[in-house]
Amino acid sequence: MSDVLPLSSPRERMSWGEICQHFPGEWVVLVDADWVDDHNFEFGTAHVFAHRSRRGEATKDMGAACRSFENVGCFFTGRIRGAIPRLVVP
Repeated sequence: MSDVLPLSSPRERMSWGEICQHFPGEWVVLVDADWVDDHNFEFGTAHVFAHRSRRGEATKDMGAACRSFENVGCFFTGRIRGAIPRLVVP
């Protein structure tokens, strides 16, 4: 894997809606988010540090992000699919 470079310029901040539009169905590593609520997933804007199609790749980027930033998170921009329902036979 090559060195991870921040995708957003220091002045470019994006809302969650903008992030989802730019990186649909991907894992994004966000840094420097301005959290609205400490207990829920609600923030104003953040910088996109990296984006990946696979969670494992994004997790590796988290390490690089944590070395440079205190406020770091990894999130999926696509539809969350739940567990497959089980067929119960009486």
